[in-house]
Amino acid sequence: MTSVRDLHPLKGEPNFRWRGGNPSRVEALTDMVFAFALTLLVVSNAPPGSFDELVTQLWGFPGFAAAFAMLLLLWHSHYVFFRRYALEDQWTTVLNAGLLFLIVFFVYPLKYLATMLSQFVRSIVAGAPQPPMSLEHARDGLVIVSLGYAAVFAMFALLYAHALRRREELDLDAHETKLTRFGAAQHWVHVSIGVLVAISASVLPLFWAPFSGFLYCLIGPLIFATGVVFAPNVKHAPTAPKPSM
Repeated sequence: MTSVRDLHPLKGEPNFRWRGGNPSRVEALTDMVFAFALTLLVVSNAPPGSFDELVTQLWGFPGFAAAFAMLLLLWHSHYVFFRRYALEDQWTTVLNAGLLFLIVFFVYPLKYLATMLSQFVRSIVAGAPQPPMSLEHARDGLVIVSLGYAAVFAMFALLYAHALRRREELDLDAHETKLTRFGAAQHWVHVSIGVLVAISASVLPLFWAPFSGFLYCLIGPLIFATGVVFAPNVKHAPTAPKPSM
């Protein structure tokens, strides 16, 4: 089988042989769902009827940019997974369907918090900072978004765990196996932090509950530590391209 990396030097990863070629129907459906989710971030607002309304909508850009970036990162993670493994079995299809369901659900609370963020930024620029929501709403919104965040990354973690179980059929070498283990582990880090934030926001006193969101800052250091454990000193040894079948 000729991998995408074998066909073009600018495609693929330098240390992982991509097994995916042309997008499958599962990937095509996923692209449509992500496009729909990105559209929902914008089209839920009516077009501006005046210049003042236009300015008001432009102030929503900071929150929209944050939500857009998060959805784009999720799409890229999905893209890399299917380029790496090209799995199309029943279990992959079921997990992918669960992921798409959660993405469509996740976009609504994500847009709500993004809108609140934009309102808060605007109040700061105006010189009169005002909380965009009550403490109760901030706590409950954080719990909802965190649970959705954890559920989305749980689907990615299960997909990587499934690829690891199929490593012999996928012909993963030792290097690729380590990176697959690391892929599963780093997604479980996201799941763990999302659940931890939801629990902390639920049990802490109301004043402190919204500050649970700062626990997301732990993701970077924990993923770094996970890489040290699951993929220490991984170096790519160039191999000759496999002949096409």
